[in-house]
Amino acid sequence: MLDVHPPHSPTHTWKDFFIHIATIVVGLIIAVGLEQMVEAIHRQHERHQLEEELHTESEILQRNAEIDIGQYDSLLKFQLALRKDLNLRIAGHDKLNPPARTYVTPPHGHGVPGAGTMVILNPIWESAKDDGRLALLPEGLRRAYGVVSGQKRAIDTSLELNSAAQNAVNSFAFQFSDIRTPRAPDLSQMSEAQWIELRALVTDAFEKLRLLRTQMVDFSGELNLVLAKELIDQRVLSPLVTEVLAEARAAHREDFAKVADEIDAEDAARPSTTTKPAKMTR
Repeated sequence: MLDVHPPHSPTHTWKDFFIHIATIVVGLIIAVGLEQMVEAIHRQHERHQLEEELHTESEILQRNAEIDIGQYDSLLKFQLALRKDLNLRIAGHDKLNPPARTYVTPPHGHGVPGAGTMVILNPIWESAKDDGRLALLPEGLRRAYGVVSGQKRAIDTSLELNSAAQNAVNSFAFQFSDIRTPRAPDLSQMSEAQWIELRALVTDAFEKLRLLRTQMVDFSGELNLVLAKELIDQRVLSPLVTEVLAEARAAHREDFAKVADEIDAEDAARPSTTTKPAKMTR
């Protein structure tokens, strides 16, 4: 005799089918939502980490920019003083034979040992730009860092031009300096034509350095902006950039009249002689 057993589960209906499909869909929605939530938390962590790294980098750049501005001011003053000596000789006042001017690089300051200019590098920004992490930043902050990066590129170009101009001055002046003081040209050993040539080189180096200084001042101001990023969240970027540039230029105002007075005061204290310098070569 054939035994017939009742089914262990009820026969499927369309209602059961739709419930089953709905269960799957809800499960998928929950899974995707959890995945997106985890991804959002991860992106937020990456964003905060990137912001902290960029902030630290900007603080270093800010310090280095301030150091470099001081170095540029010192070199600009020396170039003006050297041009003053050349102007006097070219004007026919070569009976005065003051000691050769020697440029001494001032110490860094800001708690940084050494002397000379600091290297301006922004590897974190460049790396984040290359790997696409900049997209993690809020739009306003990203645009502000873009302004800083653009100024950095302008500085890089000016650094090359300034270095070439300064090397031209040093190479020319070295011909007329003692080996013990190669950075102190003896103007008495030069002809009038050579004075004029050196003055042109010094003037060119001065103008290129002045442009570089202006760009570094603006760079410093723009760094002040990204270091106070909460301002960017509250206001439109363009007026903020204008404000920080104005503040930076006011804090590092050019005052060549004051510099000239300082040079005159220092010259008055320098030992000098009124003897005729050695016969010039023509």
